[in-house]
Amino acid sequence: MLAVAGIAGLQAQRLQRALTTFPIAQPHATQLRKAASLDGTTTWGLTESTSWSSLGLGATGLEFSVAIRVPGDLLGGTTIQGINMPVVDNGIKNVSVWVRKQLNDTENLASVAVDETFSANTYVTVPLDEPVTIPAEGLYVGYSFTNSSNYCIPIASDEEFVEGGLYLQYKYQGTTYAWGDYSNQFPPTPLQLFITGFSVPDYHLSLKACGIHRYLANAQFKVPVDFKSNGANEVTSLDVDVTVGDNTQAQHIELAESVEAGLNKTGSFAVECTTPEQIGEYPIKVKVTKVNGIAYEKEAVSEGTVKTLTRMVPRRTVIEEYTGTRCQWCPRGWVGMEYLKEKYPDTFVGIAFHKYNSSDPMYYANYPMLDMTGAPQCIIDRKVMADPYYGQGKDPYGIETDFKSLNALIPEMDVDVSAMWRPDLSGVDVKADIEYLTTPCEFSIAYVLTADSLSGTTSAWKQTNGYSQYTAAQTGNEPGVSDFCKDGKYGSSTVALVFNDVVIGSSYNSSGVNLADEVDITGDVPGSVYSTSYFINAPTKTTVVNALHRELVTAVVLIIDNTTGELMNAGKARVTFPDAVTDVERDARTKESARYNAAGMRIAVPQRGLNLIRMSDGSVRKVMVK
Repeated sequence: MLAVAGIAGLQAQRLQRALTTFPIAQPHATQLRKAASLDGTTTWGLTESTSWSSLGLGATGLEFSVAIRVPGDLLGGTTIQGINMPVVDNGIKNVSVWVRKQLNDTENLASVAVDETFSANTYVTVPLDEPVTIPAEGLYVGYSFTNSSNYCIPIASDEEFVEGGLYLQYKYQGTTYAWGDYSNQFPPTPLQLFITGFSVPDYHLSLKACGIHRYLANAQFKVPVDFKSNGANEVTSLDVDVTVGDNTQAQHIELAESVEAGLNKTGSFAVECTTPEQIGEYPIKVKVTKVNGIAYEKEAVSEGTVKTLTRMVPRRTVIEEYTGTRCQWCPRGWVGMEYLKEKYPDTFVGIAFHKYNSSDPMYYANYPMLDMTGAPQCIIDRKVMADPYYGQGKDPYGIETDFKSLNALIPEMDVDVSAMWRPDLSGVDVKADIEYLTTPCEFSIAYVLTADSLSGTTSAWKQTNGYSQYTAAQTGNEPGVSDFCKDGKYGSSTVALVFNDVVIGSSYNSSGVNLADEVDITGDVPGSVYSTSYFINAPTKTTVVNALHRELVTAVVLIIDNTTGELMNAGKARVTFPDAVTDVERDARTKESARYNAAGMRIAVPQRGLNLIRMSDGSVRKVMVK
């Protein structure tokens, strides 16, 4: 439901859970005037950014609360004397800053109402009435307000994601939404603390979790680890203990790029690991023992998991896109999806569900929204929400970077798909053989039919194009998207396009509930194969049927992790025809209007023997059904 208005507003829609469309904005990033710190204090924040962009719900008069997590391992024992509150909406009201042990606490450790005239894109310095000492377990610092601007929550526009950097709670359309952690979806909010009793330690490291990895048994692999440094000294080398299963090895690492001294500095390294010989799931632990050759006494640990496989198979990465013909910025989604389809024909699985506007000739209700409320937006393998052109970043075709990153993940299941039209063309029988390559688990299977080369001649088929208001230069001469600008080849306000990967059938109902298999194979062994099938009705919507090329329909099978909701792998196959279906019947453009047997009696479905078919153009075809 949130949306971001940021640098070159066109590029900024990169919210994860929810997104609201918004018009093109002028560059919003602003060099900020820093407020002077309180006397005798140190200024600290999760970001040192001096350039901001903003988030919002596309509406005003809403109640927001914004917070960060203050780490106790670094700041425990120091005292908060005041808060530097960032402001991008100069019309905010009912403003307060506060400190809490937990976000849902009903009582604050400190709270100060802020009643003054605000200026946009600056800080407001708020001393606390009573200082608060930060405990070893940390705490939360935040601010609350009622907004007057659609995009009112400041975030750092030149910063990557920071753990604990953005928590939001808001009241929208009468509903108060629970606190949500958006730290892995947006850069941090640039809130700052004024603290006393703090001295930068020589070395202070915090390691991020190293995730799930999949490799062959008894094989060497590398595990990347990201970390943050808050130290007075540069970090050039690390010594670590690496544990995989029951085996621990010490390793010395010279960093490829040293990490400079200071707060909130980031670095990365990789450790060498060997998988156990047995197929299964094993914990990984990376613990820092020395920094620059000096024993490190604090706790700096990264943990993850490795699953060993019977064999390695390719991943087919699924991008599900929310789109529609009346979405004015969806041309860039069309560009991004077409780019991936052409460049990665074997490993890219596109699923474009048209639910943005019901007037869309390709509108299809029976598909889940997957937490998307604005278009264009997509989700990759149901793990990463992104813009279908920019991806999670701001660069043209940035979606390719996200696609390649997830496509490089090794799957723990292989999926082989086949599909065939029923002889009467009433629908498609989809079959899938699913081989589990490691310890079996619980999963669900979803089935989707997509169609290529859909187009039409009526105005409803034309794609609304907001880019036609601007020249290519005004939008940054972005490849592909520039074609839709007023000086491009698609430079009109509505554009006739050919649409691919369009959902025309699925195993979901109109409530987004999957009606197909939910599978528990935990009792099986690696290398086993689970075979399944599902029937999907052919589309009946006239606009789709008239545009459909049956030979260009693809069946997609999605394997969904029941625990995380993410896709474990997918398979796809073109839908084939049984021998009983003739070339005439395959052609969806010329319709069958009536069918008769050899005796001249009208029949509802194909019957063995000679069938006489009257077509919509008045012609009669003779078909031998086997």
